[in-house]
Amino acid sequence: MPHSLTFGLFPLGLAGGPDGVASGPPDDFDQIGQAVEYLEGDGPPLLARMYVIWSGASSTASALAQVQQLTAAPVPWDLVLCYRDPGGDVAGWAGFAAEVVRGFGQQLAAIQVTGEANLTGIPDAADGAFPRADEALVRGTVAAAAAKRESGATAAIGFAVSPEVDPAGSVFWPAVARLGGREFAAAVDYAGLDMYPDVFGPRFPVGQLDGVVGWLLRSYREEVLPVAGLGPAVPIRICENGWPTGPGRSPEQQADVLEAIVRAVHARREELNVTHWELFTLRDADSSHDGMFHQFGVLRDDYSPKPAFEWLRGLFRELR
Repeated sequence: MPHSLTFGLFPLGLAGGPDGVASGPPDDFDQIGQAVEYLEGDGPPLLARMYVIWSGASSTASALAQVQQLTAAPVPWDLVLCYRDPGGDVAGWAGFAAEVVRGFGQQLAAIQVTGEANLTGIPDAADGAFPRADEALVRGTVAAAAAKRESGATAAIGFAVSPEVDPAGSVFWPAVARLGGREFAAAVDYAGLDMYPDVFGPRFPVGQLDGVVGWLLRSYREEVLPVAGLGPAVPIRICENGWPTGPGRSPEQQADVLEAIVRAVHARREELNVTHWELFTLRDADSSHDGMFHQFGVLRDDYSPKPAFEWLRGLFRELR
């Protein structure tokens, strides 16, 4: 069981939402590097979360080239393989996932197979909008785990989903259980959760966030994961968490909310076997835009800090 948390973040200035991808000024990689080094302080490196989109067999070569380019940098990458194929070629997807593991599984820290396959209707942000997403999660994870065994790869193999508002009424997890069974359960190194309390759904006072986070983690551990045969020995990772600024959401509130959430996760790390927390995102997509998906960063789009940036540095030092 974890005695500390491993921290990470998504470093780029974009976000996917219901209205498409929010973007703005181009990323400045020198400033990104300086900001990440400052957050790390004298502690261990932060995981760098990155997303590679697979949209069918014709995209395999370009997606693999993106992975190769990433791994040329000596960074602990938490790589998300996004399943975005309108044709639902699950066999081709599983082959792609296995190829990533065989080729790069000793250089990557983690390989996430699908992103939010249980969330439908948001094709620019979640894999569940694409056909056979549940099967893609299962077959892709099993193929990746087999490639890990065969190649001696060291990357952790897992997945991440969005929280189930009504776990008992979910049709997604029974489908995963039918498709995967014991083979899927044995293939999983971690189960990720992308959670955004006080962002999507009801608003909560800061003082209630500890209880909200506790419910999200406990329902995932005790109600959701067991349906797929995943027990308490499988670590939970918070793969995405953030809180946007903008109208009605001040930068000072962002710092307070993120602190409450991270401390709530940290307090339950041993009881519920939670090992990671990763920020979405380092930088705003476009700080001049009022839309929430444009202002998720703890830095503005010119890399000037919001209050949460400095606070995170101290919290990372304290809790890891």
